[in-house]
Amino acid sequence: MTKIEKFYCIGDSITYGARNEYFRNYVHELNHIFKDKNIIFENNSVNGETTSEIMKRYFHIVNTQELNGVIFLGGTNDTKVPIPPSIFKKNIETLIAVSKKMNIQLIIGLIPRIFTGLPNYSKNLGNEYIKKYNLIIKNLCKENNIKMFDLSKLKELYFPDGIHTNNKGCEKIANLVKSEIYKCL
Repeated sequence: MTKIEKFYCIGDSITYGARNEYFRNYVHELNHIFKDKNIIFENNSVNGETTSEIMKRYFHIVNTQELNGVIFLGGTNDTKVPIPPSIFKKNIETLIAVSKKMNIQLIIGLIPRIFTGLPNYSKNLGNEYIKKYNLIIKNLCKENNIKMFDLSKLKELYFPDGIHTNNKGCEKIANLVKSEIYKCL
């Protein structure tokens, strides 16, 4: 029997697929893209979580599940608090360290911009924090040779409510992740 590669996609509402007009997410799109390959993707995300909250789940996942890789996308909700960049950095450093210890391929997404000030989100302040968080991700990925995909340049047309992706946005994210997945195999 052929071995199946299993990737967990962990994150917040963007990974979950909140407000997608077809109730899909980029994980659905990845499973479609890789439908003829021995790879499956499982969505393990929760709307509204910060990176600190996601990390709590991550520790449980890596200790109870057999998986080959993790795709991590989180940080938009950190801007609501706002989580200090030093704490955000600790979360990403821990994510990387635990993944390495467990021999798990890790792919991290840069956080997309906020296009509107939905309740609880500040477009201006939020984007200032996102720039700081993305710089932390870039530097840590470079220092630790971690694969990364860039959502920071996605256009507003993929975010109908200014935060969450429509189905075209999910397809775009999946295609960005696809090339990084191939580098893991």
